[in-house]
This record gives sequence, structure tokens and C-alpha cells, in this order.
Amino acid sequence: MKKSIFTFVFIFLFILTTGISYSIQGWYELPQISANTMNSIYFIDENTGFACGNNGSLFKTTDGALTWQPAGSPGNFEYSNIFFTDNQKGILTTVPMGSEAGYWFRMFVTSDQGVSWTETQQYYNFISDLYNDNSGFYFSIQGFSNFETLGGLFHTQNNSMNFVSIPFFNYFRNSSVFSVCRSNNRTWISAYYGDDVGTDVNRLGYTADNGSSWNIVLNDSGVAWKQDPMHNKFYKIRFINESIGFLSSKLGLMKTLNGGDNWSFIDTTITKGIQTHFFTSADTGWVYRLNNIYKTTNGGENFELQFIYNSYLTQPFFINSLTGYILCSNQKILKTITGGLTDVQNANSQNIPNTFSLSQNYPNPFNPKSVINYELQFTGLAKLKVYDVLGNEVAVLVNEKKNAGSYSVEFDGNGFASGVYFYKLEAGDFAETKRMILLK
Repeated sequence: MKKSIFTFVFIFLFILTTGISYSIQGWYELPQISANTMNSIYFIDENTGFACGNNGSLFKTTDGALTWQPAGSPGNFEYSNIFFTDNQKGILTTVPMGSEAGYWFRMFVTSDQGVSWTETQQYYNFISDLYNDNSGFYFSIQGFSNFETLGGLFHTQNNSMNFVSIPFFNYFRNSSVFSVCRSNNRTWISAYYGDDVGTDVNRLGYTADNGSSWNIVLNDSGVAWKQDPMHNKFYKIRFINESIGFLSSKLGLMKTLNGGDNWSFIDTTITKGIQTHFFTSADTGWVYRLNNIYKTTNGGENFELQFIYNSYLTQPFFINSLTGYILCSNQKILKTITGGLTDVQNANSQNIPNTFSLSQNYPNPFNPKSVINYELQFTGLAKLKVYDVLGNEVAVLVNEKKNAGSYSVEFDGNGFASGVYFYKLEAGDFAETKRMILLK
């Protein structure tokens, strides 16, 4: 009889607490931007950002992606990229359009933070990378076919939005460019070209004289259709400072410690085949594969799985080592303000919660792990325990003094049977219970 009453109380408490809320710790999910497919996000600062996608979708947020408003789309296009060179000047591009006779994309620019957009010109093929520093804005173009590589490299000067082509010479003639960046007054590109017999040539190099000459640093060639396991391809390149840079490649993440003159592999397992990376310092960086987020805190020597989402991840964007966003294929955004770390207190006293709360676990249903977020208004003893449907305590997640703040804790369902479980937070006079489902 006591067990039945206890079970009823748990279920009744769950019914009263079905609302979903999210803690500020770890990676947490924000509302869907739009029903349309979103292809790109860009944040000017921690609160102001843009998102673009199909069917003329262009949105702006001023509250850190909590809400989005239409941002004056210049037309009913399918947008591929949005990028800002400063607080006001931005670039919006479409996906390639055309036919086998030729593909091109359209580019729009704004000088008033997206209030109005003006079309510049059309370019063949599609944008592969965008980069900005104090020397100007750069974008690279990747061709559609190995047999007819029509890549390109363009940049602006003197704080204008007028683009000029950087010519290819020597080994980079007719190449299709995958990535572009700047460091030490050098413009770096990773590029490739193919021929009609299937030879795939991949190179990394730079120009220090705006395209008058090029220097090859890495060179790899092979027959693409043979799928040679030792044949490498070079993808995204970025420098953290004048000495340290990172290069994604088919065989794994590479790193330089001397400004790009020499490169070596630092990881060939987690990062193998991943085409992009995002580092905010020489030590801290992220990569993602499908729906998994990996983080390194030692310059890429090791990557640890940080978060598993229920949808594919499509584009990351980090403001700094703590605040980051990731666009997902379900049109939602993941956000972190702790660098993705969980079970840590928020150090910013301005963000101390004004109430106690317990959030719905995520994901739910789950197998085998799920994250539970909770907020403490005051410092004191906090208890977070898990019970089965009979009211039996099966796990203690938290049982210690905690400072006021927001927290996350992971529940590992390994060793537990499938079914309904309840988790209860007690802190001072506050007590709340929620239900979760382990589905194996």
C-alpha cells in the first residue's frame, strides 16, 4: 500500500511539472528557427546573430538565439552562407543555380547590419570558405568537377565591399580552392585539381604578394578513383597566432608550430576525414562528426566526446572559448556558455538564477545516457536522486553542498532495465520531480 501511494505521488508530481526548460550549463537546445532548412549562422557578438536558408529564409536574433525575427531577405532564394566582416558589413550568398552548362551563385552585401541588401555580382560554382582580417575579406570558390576545376579566390581592400580576383600561378593554376585564411602577411589556401584520367592533386600553399607568386608547402597526388588509403586531401586551414595553425585533412588533423613551414599529424582517429575544425585558442578547439561533438584542451593531441545530439550537426560558430553555437539539421541551435562543460558552476554572478528549477532531462527517451540540468537560487545542500516506478532509490547523482548557480549532471543508464524512472531535486525548501524514459 505504501509503495502504491509513493508511486502515485511521483506520477502526480510529474504531471504538474511537464514544462521543459534548459540550464545554462553544457550544450543545451534552443527553439527551432524556422520550418525551412537553415544552412548557415553567424554571430556578431554573444547576442546578435543571423541565420539563412531555403525559401528566402533570413532571420536575426538579438537575444542569443532565444528568439528570431525576419531580417529583410532580398528575395526568395536558397541561401548558403552569411558572414559579417564587422558590426555592420555583411555578405549573403545563394546556393549554386543553373544547369550542366554552368552553375553560379549570387552575392548580396549589407552595410547596415542587414537592414538592406544590395546584389554585387554572380560567380561561377560555389563558395567553399570565407575569411576576414584587417587586410580585407576573402572568399574561395570550389569547382563542381575534378575534370573541370573552375575554382577561384577573391578579396576586398580598403574596407570596401568590391571584390577583385587573386590570380593563380605555378602549381595553383586552375585549382579548385577548398579553404582560405591569412597569417604573417601570407594568404594561405588548400586546393586541388583533377584531370580526365582521374589524377587528384592536393596542395597547401601561400602567396605573400597578392597572387604574383605561390609557394607550395604540402603536395599530395594520387588516383582518386582507386581510393588510396594513404592519399591525403587538405581541407580547412586556420591559424591561431603567427606560429600555430591547424589543418583538417582526409587522414586527420594536422598542426604547425612554425607559421606553416612544417606540418605534422596530431590526431588520425577522431578527426580522420573531418573537413572542418574550430579553435578559439592554441589549446581549445572542437570538431564534430554526424551528431557528436568532440573537444580538445591540449592543442589537438586528444579529443574527448563532449555531447551527443539527436540530429546531425551542420555548422559550429564560437564567439570565444566559452560561448558557442551549433546549427543542427532539425533547424534548431545548440548553445553553450561554458565551453560545453557540464556540472560546473556559472562564475558570472549576474547569471545566478532567481529561483530554484529542475529541467527535463535531455535527450528523453534516452539510451544509455541523458543530461539533467538544474538551477539553485541559494547556496546549500542539494540532492538529486533517481527512483524507479516503485519509488525505490536507484541512483544518487548529487548529494553535497552547492553554491548558487546553474548545473548539469549526466545520468548513465548502463546497468538499468528499460522503463520509466523519476528524478527528484531537493534543495532547502524546494523539491521537484520529473519523469524520464530509458529505452534500450
